[in-house]
Amino acid sequence: MIVDVDSHVYEPETIWTEYLEEKSAAGSFALRPEGVVLNGTIARPLNRSNINRRAIWRPGMTPESIGWLDLHGDQPPNPGAWDPRARLADLDVLGVDRQVVLPTLFGEYFPAVQDPEAAASLARAYNNWAHDFAQAGEGRLHPTAVVPLQAIDDAVAELERSASRGFRSVLMRPMFVAGHDADAPIPPALVTAANPNGVFIDNAVFRPIWARIEELGLVACVHPYLGIANNEATSEGTFVERVSEKLGIGHTVAEPVAYMQDNAMFLVIALFHGLLEDYPRLKLALLHSGASMVPLAIEKAETYLWLSPGSMMGAAPVCLEPEEVFDRSSVVVGFDGWESAAPRMAEFLGPKGAWGSRYPNHDASSPAEAIRLLEQYQTPTATIERLLGDNAARLFGLDAPAKV
Repeated sequence: MIVDVDSHVYEPETIWTEYLEEKSAAGSFALRPEGVVLNGTIARPLNRSNINRRAIWRPGMTPESIGWLDLHGDQPPNPGAWDPRARLADLDVLGVDRQVVLPTLFGEYFPAVQDPEAAASLARAYNNWAHDFAQAGEGRLHPTAVVPLQAIDDAVAELERSASRGFRSVLMRPMFVAGHDADAPIPPALVTAANPNGVFIDNAVFRPIWARIEELGLVACVHPYLGIANNEATSEGTFVERVSEKLGIGHTVAEPVAYMQDNAMFLVIALFHGLLEDYPRLKLALLHSGASMVPLAIEKAETYLWLSPGSMMGAAPVCLEPEEVFDRSSVVVGFDGWESAAPRMAEFLGPKGAWGSRYPNHDASSPAEAIRLLEQYQTPTATIERLLGDNAARLFGLDAPAKV
């Protein structure tokens, strides 16, 4: 069984026109012909190209062919980005049996919505649309729910509602979240210059959410986003893009850098703060950031816990070594078909690795590419089977397709 642990939709306007019950919430966040509206104004665009690079890839496309498309003008996006029937046809071509499906616009823009009531309404609208999207997917499409972190009670309620409707996972973006202090939720308008970016996603204020994720048996998909439309310090992407603009680079540089930085920061902070020790049954998927950074992040976390025990006391309430915690936790680490370091880490990745396509993003890869890469480094067949499906299927609770 081939399981794609990291694919995306590009959200259609239908979410706002047909699924959003409180229409006024569209003023806080909506996709419109003129661009994305965020908190009443047109937001910085996620796409800076002649083509929609978040929804362009189709089976058979290569980086070279996509580059030529961009040079020669507009190209319609792949309807598989929002149409389940078109997506299933692509999965048949690729040989993918099951696919975990994450948002695009709701990953980048939704965390910055300032109105908690609007955020709760928008989350319901997306999750209702994603549920219907999956219902038309013949059991092969498994969407990841979004929750409104702007208000803890609303987030827990949406977690429970989504789980009751069959969702198996929830998106937890590794980022600083505005609108909260260390002790209790506070309105976004009260975020001060001393606390401009709120608190990190594993802060104590969010622990009721992490606890409920564990209790419900959902997979927390820790998936970074570019961050180029967000406030600086929310994630690394905004800073990286500002540097690239000063250097005169004409294209987005955040993609090869920010994803790794954001998830590496999450992993180190989670290990320093004891997140996986406090919730030992928590299921975690580290996605879209590659596997290469994980062993180094664990090693450095362990080294510095030993180097600085005095300064870490209280700040790092941990009693186990990071490697031990990671090894015994239910975690998968995503990698794509381009990551040549992955097959060189077969011993580490064997029980934890999971292939993800990034479909329909412009840097997507196919399972055939991943298999060729793994075979090039003489990866055992049994390990390839675990990496291409078994590990992800076990974590997400996915059944193998019926044999004909």
